[in-house]
Amino acid sequence: MVTKKKSHLHESDKNILVIAGEHSGDLLGSDLLHELSVLEPEYKFYGIGGEGMMDQGLDSLEELENLSVIGFSEAIKKYSYLKKVFYRVLKETTLRPTKLAILIDYPGFNLRLAKELKERGIPTVFYVSPQIWAWKFNRIFFIKEQIALMLTLFRFEEEIYTEYGVNAKFVGHPITKRIPEKLKKEPVITEKLPDSHHGYTVGLLPGSRKGEIHRLIDPILGTAALLHEQCKLEKKKIVFLLPNINAKEESFLLEKINSLKQIHPDIQIHYIWNASLRVMETSDLLLIASGTATLEGLYFETPMVILYKVSLFTYFLGSLLMKSKFIGLANILSGEEVCREITQNECQPKYIFQEAWKILSNSKLRNKIKGILRDAKERELGTTNASKKAAKEIQSLLRSLPN
Repeated sequence: MVTKKKSHLHESDKNILVIAGEHSGDLLGSDLLHELSVLEPEYKFYGIGGEGMMDQGLDSLEELENLSVIGFSEAIKKYSYLKKVFYRVLKETTLRPTKLAILIDYPGFNLRLAKELKERGIPTVFYVSPQIWAWKFNRIFFIKEQIALMLTLFRFEEEIYTEYGVNAKFVGHPITKRIPEKLKKEPVITEKLPDSHHGYTVGLLPGSRKGEIHRLIDPILGTAALLHEQCKLEKKKIVFLLPNINAKEESFLLEKINSLKQIHPDIQIHYIWNASLRVMETSDLLLIASGTATLEGLYFETPMVILYKVSLFTYFLGSLLMKSKFIGLANILSGEEVCREITQNECQPKYIFQEAWKILSNSKLRNKIKGILRDAKERELGTTNASKKAAKEIQSLLRSLPN
């Protein structure tokens, strides 16, 4: 349950409005509020967040889960509710004199809110840039007009904003802090893996959502079978690791693996629960669903073949709206297709195999890919504590505001 304080007029304006609309935003927000509380302990936080942000002292006005929207149809269903939340937040700013607003991601809601807040004399910090480099680039002009400070997770985003006169600061990506923490909690891979001279370890990552798992598992396992047969010819050992974090899909995945083993009894595919980072760290190559997982792959500098297969309508719509040449974050951050992207009708074992074997059989190519990924990681993700840097930028803005 959300713990709500009675709204009343405060004598002080030491209030900061903070809005997150999704669990990813709550994660970012909790780290940020922790760091901000250390720097500016006299400020009080209110707005919308989850358990993480509330643990850091946020007085949350709504349940975070209620704001989560997946897909266009759900957005329509929730429109009236979100409109009520929107105006409730604005009303609360009249009851609590508010020095600053920190809006975390959730651009559909938060960008509109920023405009209303500016009209009420409340400057806003936007934490996590909308993906203007992928679609809706024109938002940059709205952001320039309405946002006091944009905090970006990637360096290239800061460069885009600066070019257009937006006050933007690159703070780094929280993944650089989170991955080492999460890695410690994941189970160690106990399976015996081949050394680089005698074979290969390949991670099979069909995604975490039901739709992508069901679309990609057959092409991925079909590719594994072709790689297995090729390695038998080459007298090389190959081991496949398939991690999963979706408990509802476990029986489906195990059934698929067992069916493959009936055709290829000697194939080594190890199903591993909740150890995707360990798999990325250990593998020579990843066959991976496009998405945030490719950013984790970049972190480990592991060569990837990025797979993307969606409904025809979604693909058509995306092709009309997408501004970026690439789909995978690893390629977007590298500025080139360092990891081959195989999409839609090409997402078949014979095509995936060709690219996978080209990488596995050529250690020089693997090392070249790893080098490019390493450069992108160091340039684009940052190495400092992103939340601490973000908090310092917000502190600087706070102190520049009139009393």
